[in-house]
Amino acid sequence: MKLIKSELRKFFSTKTWIWLLIGCVLLALIQVVLTLSFAGSGGAEGGPPAFPPIESPEIQKIVLTGPANATIFIAILGVIGITAEYRHKTIAPTFLATPKRWKVVAAKLLTYLMLGVGYAVVAAVFVVLVSMIWINARGGEFSLGGDNWKILLGAAIAAALYGIIGVAVGSLVPNQIAAISGLLAYMFVIEPILSAIPATQGVYRYLPGGAASALYTYADVGGPTGDLLSPIAGGLLLAGYAALLAGIAYLVSTRREVS
Repeated sequence: MKLIKSELRKFFSTKTWIWLLIGCVLLALIQVVLTLSFAGSGGAEGGPPAFPPIESPEIQKIVLTGPANATIFIAILGVIGITAEYRHKTIAPTFLATPKRWKVVAAKLLTYLMLGVGYAVVAAVFVVLVSMIWINARGGEFSLGGDNWKILLGAAIAAALYGIIGVAVGSLVPNQIAAISGLLAYMFVIEPILSAIPATQGVYRYLPGGAASALYTYADVGGPTGDLLSPIAGGLLLAGYAALLAGIAYLVSTRREVS
């Protein structure tokens, strides 16, 4: 507990956490605003609209996936949590203060998992509030019944787990710029390409992004490939990725020379 408190003190000692939290909320709300702005519009002349109408249950399922968009900021949060120590040369004193390095690594993983949960919850609250006000004001009836709460919860869980993944990536790549750049490239370039190519769509479902998408993608919501795992299987797979990367990060961090 003392190490976790120490990590939290380090985390809140700068204003970075505020900007990342604002980024999480804004990114989560972008999907809500765009989806509800175009509700009931688009499509061919005389045909059905490209976007479900505001009063349809489908529109709510789409906007409630919003918290998942905060994933990237939560991952960056985890990366900064460990790479900042290497960048500012405080990693050596940190390990000297706690000679058993595994305790430091475990404390960071647990701390940023908790912070990831907190950020995801805040993003989810804003998504629900904005969606409820907007949909009800335009004649719809917002509800968290049916699969809606599962979608919201799945999106929040997916985002939170990336806190661990971020710490693990930062542990493996101590250079902050390289770690964040690599993470962005993988999440926004490599995985989208794999999900768009028919020949590799079957592989995408087993990657972290595909596993995360499975947590909040239901049959009537649609997904990047249309062939994802079940929500439970996707959640277990994503948790497995987080655990595997955490284990590798532990092995590397406890054996790496620091100065």
